[in-house]
Amino acid sequence: MLYRKVKRSPVSEKFGHGLLSLLVLLTFVLPGSTCPAAQAEHFTVLVGGTVIDGNGGTPLPDAVVVIRENKIVAVGKRGKTKYPATARILDVTGKYVLPGLIDIHIHYQDWMGELFLAHGVTTVKDLGNVVEWISAVSADVESGRMRGPRIFYVGNGLDAPPPARESHVGVDNPEMARKAVRLLHGRGACAIKVREKATPELVKAIVEEAHKLGIPVTGHIRRIDANEAALAGIDALEHASGVVQLLSNRSKEVDPKEDPLQGVIADLKAFATIENSKLDELARLLANRKVALIPTMAGWWRMSSDRRDDFAREDAEYAKNQSLTYVPEDWRKLWSTSSMYKVRNADDLAQLKVALNKLQYLLVRLYQAGGKVFAGSDTVNSVPGLSLQRELIMLVDAGFTSQQAITMATRDNARFLGRGAELGSIEKGKLADIVVLSANPVADIRNIGRISLVIKNGQLIDTTYHANYSIPTPKPKITRPVWLEKELQRL
Repeated sequence: MLYRKVKRSPVSEKFGHGLLSLLVLLTFVLPGSTCPAAQAEHFTVLVGGTVIDGNGGTPLPDAVVVIRENKIVAVGKRGKTKYPATARILDVTGKYVLPGLIDIHIHYQDWMGELFLAHGVTTVKDLGNVVEWISAVSADVESGRMRGPRIFYVGNGLDAPPPARESHVGVDNPEMARKAVRLLHGRGACAIKVREKATPELVKAIVEEAHKLGIPVTGHIRRIDANEAALAGIDALEHASGVVQLLSNRSKEVDPKEDPLQGVIADLKAFATIENSKLDELARLLANRKVALIPTMAGWWRMSSDRRDDFAREDAEYAKNQSLTYVPEDWRKLWSTSSMYKVRNADDLAQLKVALNKLQYLLVRLYQAGGKVFAGSDTVNSVPGLSLQRELIMLVDAGFTSQQAITMATRDNARFLGRGAELGSIEKGKLADIVVLSANPVADIRNIGRISLVIKNGQLIDTTYHANYSIPTPKPKITRPVWLEKELQRL
């Protein structure tokens, strides 16, 4: 065992149930429709819950979900769905059974694993780490060496030189960009991310090479706008970036003297100046070009949300949790104050609220035009896992139904990762990543936080926190040249 056993701290439903409740649950066997086959130890059956399948279908009440080892082998009504008489039975009567949630925009840190799982997030897409480290951590999860969500990753972000962050790599020309794509793909990248200084020429080369290899390209862009990115073939725009560069007078160049937070606020405020007719036109363009938006509202737009103060109070409770003392002090300090989300200038706040309405309008129009909106929370300065729950709440605030928001965070996200055949819905043949809620998220999306049970890859997850949580491959201090830069120098 890589983890020492420690005394569990009492936690509320919000912070996950302890193992005692799981053990009690596992000893209770419901009568049901059974078959005499198979070895009992390989089967787990959820009985009596309402299945919300992730495909947007009508919820199925009083359902049975049969899991054999790590896969779902049957879903149906109680009394009509067979399972072995000696299977392990989980009575989930009165509860709601969903696919494991997928956060498609996170920045993984080595302390985040438990928090994601405790909030029902069983899969993530990382966009903020060097490929040599995040690939090792992903492998540690896959092999069972560490507890955490299934990790897909882009590896190093590709940008025009000089790179702005330690995980970014500058590529000088299209040929170097193509080589970087091949190297990242060879290390297991599920997608490629382009960054703010990338030119249309570089993006086009990156997209062409990535698509040859069967993986998508996503971008946090600035030097090229949303239209140019769409024409270059990009598949998704993180933070809905590139929109204000196209439809407002916001500059395409990064001002090195501008405070980063103030720069974000200026970008967001620029949405307020855009006419709805222009947003309608852009929505049609993006839908036709199959460019998805990943708005990351829980991170970027939290400061202008009417829920800002409620989120701050929640964060403060996490900062006090003594089982989370392994979270770095600067993060817990931010949670205790949520200071970066407080906009003190009344005029700025008023403009940000108008801007949020404009973004919401664009997202709904894109969806209505047949385009895609994906659920990613951008975990920078947020409580991992809780951040995705908030993203779903803010998607519903934007005008989507609860079912639509859930589908975005499950089936649609899985398809973008290229894993739609394995993940993202509760149906026969899928991996058994399942979240059980104690209240109905369709009636009120805020119930997405009422976690009762989490199953990942067929295994019940301990959703309590452990003060000594650590992982076998801690995040190293990054020094240049990073692995990708070394490899590019050799070619």
